[in-house]
Amino acid sequence: MAWDLMKRSFGVLRRDKQLMLFPVLSALAALAVSVPFFLAIFGSGEHRPWDAWTAIAYFTWYCSANFVMVFFNCALAGCAQKFFDGAEASLGDGLSMAAARSWNIFMWALVSSTIGVILRWIEDRAGLVGRIVIAIFGIAWNMATYLIVPVLVIEDMGVMESLRRSGELLKRTWGQQLIGGIAFFWVGLVFTVPGIVIGAIGFNGFWPLIPVAVLYFVAMAAAFSAAGQIFRVALYRYATTGEAPSGFTSDGLRAAIRPR
Repeated sequence: MAWDLMKRSFGVLRRDKQLMLFPVLSALAALAVSVPFFLAIFGSGEHRPWDAWTAIAYFTWYCSANFVMVFFNCALAGCAQKFFDGAEASLGDGLSMAAARSWNIFMWALVSSTIGVILRWIEDRAGLVGRIVIAIFGIAWNMATYLIVPVLVIEDMGVMESLRRSGELLKRTWGQQLIGGIAFFWVGLVFTVPGIVIGAIGFNGFWPLIPVAVLYFVAMAAAFSAAGQIFRVALYRYATTGEAPSGFTSDGLRAAIRPR
């Protein structure tokens, strides 16, 4: 069933190809945010000691990069929501919807970045058992926050309310989250093979193929990222309304939702 939903997510993407631009803009924005921090930390060419200021700089960079990525994911989710409502949505519409939620997006980026840093800090200092526990917690955290982007942009709640809402929806969608994530992972892995082959040929003498391989990976990453967000919005809509959005079927989504 997850394979069918994944194919339908890509079907929506084919009907509204501009949605692929949001992951590209997200990557460019994250790169633009990262450059000043890396120049500040490594620009002198000298090794900087790990002190409080360096730690603050790293965390600020991590939080900033997280913010822009969530921002563009919310913009994409907003456009997908309008598409499912039968309305046309431009890039500006999606960006406007995300901008209207910018404070909540920032707070979520702050919370998720803090959790991520804490987990990494504990993992670096824990033994094998501790790392297993952290890995299990990380999986549970990712599942509980799987639908937080559509919740943030569609329901316009605060961070804690959005987190609780996403966790509540987990009770009805946890099986499909796992299966859908696995499906996207394996299909994505298969689609990396042509890019690897093209890149390998390029590095073995036929240099013009190297930019082709780079463009292939960019397009593939953008497509899978956009389709993944469409999948989340479709799953969110059916879990909350019981109605299949455009491009999906009630039978397919009904099987994706665990009965109460």
